Amino acid sequence: ALALAIASALCPEGSGGLTKRRGASPSSPVHEYRGMFKGRPAFFKVTATTGHIYSLDFSKESNDWNNTTPAALFHARTVQCYDPGPKIPDLISSEARDADALVLWLDCDREGEAIAFEVLEVCQRAAGGRMQVFRAVFSALTRADLERACQTLRDPDKRLADAVEARQEIDLRAGAAFTRWMTLRYQAMFPELADQPLSFGPCQFPTLGFVVERWLRIQRFVPEPFWTIRMETQKAGHTVRFTWRRGRLFDRLAVLALYELCVEEGDAHGALVVRVSEDPASRWRPLPLNTVEMSKLAATKLRMAPARCMHVAEDLYQRGLISYPRTETDRFPPTIDPRDFIRMHVASSQWGAFAQSLVNGGRFVPPRSGPHDDHAHPPIHPVRCVEPGALSDECWRVYELITRHFLASCAPDARGNRTEVEATVAGEHFVTTGLVIVDRGWLDVYPYANWTNDPLPPFAVNERLALSALEMVESRTQPPPLLSEADLITLMDRSGIGTDATMHDHIQKIQTRNYALKNGEGRLEPSKLGVALVEGYQRFAAEGGLDLSKPELRAQMEQAMAAIARGEHSRQQFLMDAIHATHRCYSALERHAPALDAALGEHFTGHAAVARVAPVLHAAFSTCRC
Repeated sequence: ALALAIASALCPEGSGGLTKRRGASPSSPVHEYRGMFKGRPAFFKVTATTGHIYSLDFSKESNDWNNTTPAALFHARTVQCYDPGPKIPDLISSEARDADALVLWLDCDREGEAIAFEVLEVCQRAAGGRMQVFRAVFSALTRADLERACQTLRDPDKRLADAVEARQEIDLRAGAAFTRWMTLRYQAMFPELADQPLSFGPCQFPTLGFVVERWLRIQRFVPEPFWTIRMETQKAGHTVRFTWRRGRLFDRLAVLALYELCVEEGDAHGALVVRVSEDPASRWRPLPLNTVEMSKLAATKLRMAPARCMHVAEDLYQRGLISYPRTETDRFPPTIDPRDFIRMHVASSQWGAFAQSLVNGGRFVPPRSGPHDDHAHPPIHPVRCVEPGALSDECWRVYELITRHFLASCAPDARGNRTEVEATVAGEHFVTTGLVIVDRGWLDVYPYANWTNDPLPPFAVNERLALSALEMVESRTQPPPLLSEADLITLMDRSGIGTDATMHDHIQKIQTRNYALKNGEGRLEPSKLGVALVEGYQRFAAEGGLDLSKPELRAQMEQAMAAIARGEHSRQQFLMDAIHATHRCYSALERHAPALDAALGEHFTGHAAVARVAPVLHAAFSTCRC
C-alpha cells in the first residue's frame, strides 16, 4: 500500500501512466512510471519491504540451549538472518542491478532508518556500489508532502541506524541470557512451570515491575479511619453543600469536639458568610497530539489497547488519512499552517460546522506549543476528511479521536466564572464553589472531556445561613487502584522506558508472557508468576545486585541510544558499556540465585514438596518376600 501510494502521488500526468508487475517477491509488487529526476528523464521502479529485511540472532551452535551456557551469550557470535518466504533480498537485488540511483522512502524514524540501511546494503551489493543514494523525508502520504520530499532529498543518517542496531544487540544478548537461565533453572525446579518459558526483556521487566509494585502497594495497604464535617443549607430552592476547610482529621475526639461546637453555634445562629469571590476560570485546549498521548487517550476514552490503537493508526496512515503516527512532537512547526487541514473538514457531516467556525468565523487560535519535538515529524493530525461509512468502526473511532483532538487544539480555551463562598460556624470555615460556563470553546468538538455548568445561588457577605444539615462523617483511606494502561504509559514515559513507538509493545508483551492480565475493569493485575519474579529480583538486588525490575538501568541505556542517534556517542562504546553492565548483573544473579529461588518457592511448589504430598494409590501390592 505504501509503495502504491508513493508511486501514484509522484507519477506525472501525461507520462503514460502507472503500471504494476510482479517482482521476485510474492508479497511486494513493483510499480513503474516515467518522469523526471534531478532535472533528467528517468524510469522509476517503486517497491516495498515488509519491515526489517534482516534480524539479529546467534549462530546455530549458540542457539543450542544444552551446549551453550547463558553466560556465553554475552560474547557469542551473532549473525544476520532473514525470512526466505517473502524473498525481499531477491526482489531488491533484481530491481537494483541495473539502477543508477536509490531513493529510500522508509518511515522517518530510527527504525525506518535502520531498514533503509539494510535496503541500501542489498542494493549496492547488487549494483556493484555505483548507485547514488538519497533519503526522502515525509510525514504524510499526501501528494503535497511527497512532492515536497522529492525536492528536499538528503543523505541517509547512519547515526539513527546505529542506535537501532545497538538496541537490537544488547536486547538480544541480555534477553537471551536471562531468559535461558531462568527457563532452564525454574522449569526443572517447579513442576507448575515445566511448560512455561520465563522470558526476560530489558524493557519488559521494568514494565512488569511498575505493575507489580502497584499491586504490592495495594496488598500492603492498611486503611485508616478519618473524620470530616459536612454542612448544607437551602438557598433559592437548591441544596448547597459546603466542605470543611480543614479537609479531614485522623483524630476522632478532636473532630467530635469541633463538631459539637459547630452544632451548638449552628442551631443558635446558623452560619455566617465571610467571603464571596468570583474569578475567571478556564480549561485550556489540549496540546497537539503525539504518540504517547494518543495511546493514553485510546486506552481511557476508547477502551482500546495501546498496541491495537497503534496498529489501527498505522493503517490510517498508510491509507493517507492521517500523518505519521509515531512521533514525540506536540508542537506544530512554523512551516505548517493548521488552517490548511481544518478547511478540508468544513464539509464534514460530523464536525463541519465547528471547522467552519474556526476558519471562517474567526474562532481559530494557533495551537499551543508543547515541550516535545523530535525534529522528525509534526504532531498527529488528519490529512484527509472521511465520513463514518468509509471506515470500519474501529478505524473510525481512532480517526475521530485524532481529528477531534486536532480541531480542539486549534479552538479557543473554554472560559467561565468560578464563584467561591466561605462561611464560618463556631470558628470553623466551610467552602462551596460554583461554575458558570461562558464559552465552551474547544469542548464543543471534544466529547472526551467535560466541564459542567454548576452555578451557585446568590450569596452576600455577612449573610446568615440557616443550616439544613450538619454532619460528622467517618470514612477510611483507600488504596490506590491497579494501574491502567494509560497509567503505565505515563510511568514508562516519565522513567524513560521504551520509546513512543515501542511502549505499547512492552505492555502487550507482559500480557502475552502471562506475567500480567487485564481484569474486568481494564486494569493490569500481575499473575502469580509476575509477582514471584519481581519479588525475586528485588531480593536479589538487596543481596548483591541491581534491581532489574526497576527502570534505572534501562533508562540509562535509552539515554545512551538517544546520544548515539545524535552523534554524541559511538555504537561500539555503548555496546561495550551495556554488555559489561548487564553481564555483571547476570554474574551477580548466578551467585545469589537462592534469593530468587526462595521468592518463587513461596508461590510455586518444588519437586521435593510435590513428592511428599503425593497420594498413595495402592500400598503393599507386591507378594515378593525376597
